[in-house]
Amino acid sequence: MKVENPFSLIAAAKFGVLFAVILLITKFVQEHFPPSGLYAVAALAGLTDVDAITLSMSKFAQSGEARVAVIAIVIAALSNTLVKCGMAFVLAGPALGKPLAVDTAATQILGLAAAFFLQAFTSPR
Repeated sequence: MKVENPFSLIAAAKFGVLFAVILLITKFVQEHFPPSGLYAVAALAGLTDVDAITLSMSKFAQSGEARVAVIAIVIAALSNTLVKCGMAFVLAGPALGKPLAVDTAATQILGLAAAFFLQAFTSPR
């Protein structure tokens, strides 16, 4: 496996472009499809990285919709966890993948339950 410098300018530029794209998509979805559209963007963004959607949602939370932002971040984190579990299963094989899949399933259930309870039992501002 080739190890690369994590502080390289190329890696920073890739993150910057990803962050800019996430911000644009979030702003578009925020205006036209709130809040379910934001949840879909969060799930898609979480497939690659959670940082960009977390930063985007922190800016969104400043508008007074912190509950939606928190749920979107939870969805992105769950999406990212699922992808990482799949990668581990493929790369490490069933010996590591099966126990990890069980733990990931438990994480997914608890995370979705937390998001559901946050949605159901907190009132929007």
